[in-house]
Amino acid sequence: MKDSFDNIKCIILCAGKGSRLIPQTLNIPKSMLIIDNKPIIEHIINYWKRFTNDFIFIVGYKKKILIDFIKKLPINAEFIEQKELKGIAHAILLTKDIVSDNFIVVLGDCICNGEFNFSWGKDQSLGVWKTENEDDIKRSYSVEIKDNKIVKVIEKPKEIINNLCGMGYYFFSRKVFDYIKKTKSSALRGEIEITDVIQMMIDGGERIRPVFFNGDYINVTYEGDLEKAKNIFSYGIKK
Repeated sequence: MKDSFDNIKCIILCAGKGSRLIPQTLNIPKSMLIIDNKPIIEHIINYWKRFTNDFIFIVGYKKKILIDFIKKLPINAEFIEQKELKGIAHAILLTKDIVSDNFIVVLGDCICNGEFNFSWGKDQSLGVWKTENEDDIKRSYSVEIKDNKIVKVIEKPKEIINNLCGMGYYFFSRKVFDYIKKTKSSALRGEIEITDVIQMMIDGGERIRPVFFNGDYINVTYEGDLEKAKNIFSYGIKK
C-alpha cells in the first residue's frame, strides 16, 4: 500500500489553541496533550508514517514546544506558521508552494486505530467512518454517497440521515487550492469551511471518493474525549 503514496506529503494541522480543553492547554498546544504515555501528535505521526515519511506541520499556538518535540522524531518535517487562525481551508492554502500534485491532510486532534480501505488509488477522497453514535456526526460532518462517489457533505449537521461520519482526513490534489480561493467565508464561524470547499468541488464536477475506515476514531475536542482516547489503543472506545 505504501508504494501508492510515494512522493506524497502529509500535512498535519496543529495551530489551534484548544480553547475547549483549558486549563490543560494553557501552557501547551492541544497536540502535545498526553494520551497513553505519548503526545497526541506522536500518535498521529506514528499512524501516518506507514504511508509517508514526509510531513508538513501547520503550527501556531505555543509552536516552539511542538516544533522542538517533532524535530526529535525520525521523520522529514517542515513547518509553516499559521499566524491568523482562520481554519482548515486557510491552513491548507499555506502549503500551496511546497506540495506536489497529491497530498494528505490530517487534523492534529484526530486519533485513529484501524485500517483504511484504499481502493481508489490516488483519487481525491475523504476518510469516512461508520458510527452508531449520532453525536459523532453532529460534531464533525455528514457524508452522502451515491455510485461510490461523495455527493454531499454538511458541516455539523442538525439532521442525521445515515451512519456515515466524515473524518478529519482528506486526500486532495492541487485542484483544491483553486476551490479554496473561490469559496466564501461561512456564517457559522466566519472562516472558509473545508466542507464548503469540498461541496464546491463536488458541484464543480470533481470526483471525491469515500475511503472507509474500519476501527476506532476520535476527534479530541472536550475533556471527556481525553478519557475515551486513552482506551483507543488497548480495547477500543466504548460508545
